[in-house]
Amino acid sequence: MDIEKGMFLYFIPPYFASGKVNFKLKKRLMLVVNKNKQDNTITLVNISKVEGKPAWFTYPFNVLIRNYNPPLPRLSFAKINDNYIIENFEGLDKYLYKDGQKINAEEFKNIINRYNKYIKNNKIELISFTKDDFYKTNN
Repeated sequence: MDIEKGMFLYFIPPYFASGKVNFKLKKRLMLVVNKNKQDNTITLVNISKVEGKPAWFTYPFNVLIRNYNPPLPRLSFAKINDNYIIENFEGLDKYLYKDGQKINAEEFKNIINRYNKYIKNNKIELISFTKDDFYKTNN
């Protein structure tokens, strides 16, 4: 299956923001926000559940996903201040969440609009990793 904007990937990122290694090897749900055919990469943002994190909405880089189900099981938000860039390699589609079901189109549009406004005045961190990095934590 071809990976498209609005789909989710569910995998163990090898790194987090500021180059922190994912020692706990915890899976993360990531939303595909861009697909660059020229350099064959996909840009992702981390999706996190709201439960237990009420103060997180004071940050301008977190976007609440109101119409989340399907495909998300609980109220969630997108963390637009960190972008994960990964090679779009053969086999990555095995990590699609819910068989590639996309986020609600209006929610995706809202996330992208907020993202575009945010990056105009704020620095975002790019966390990139290769296919080899990916397979070190996902095999």
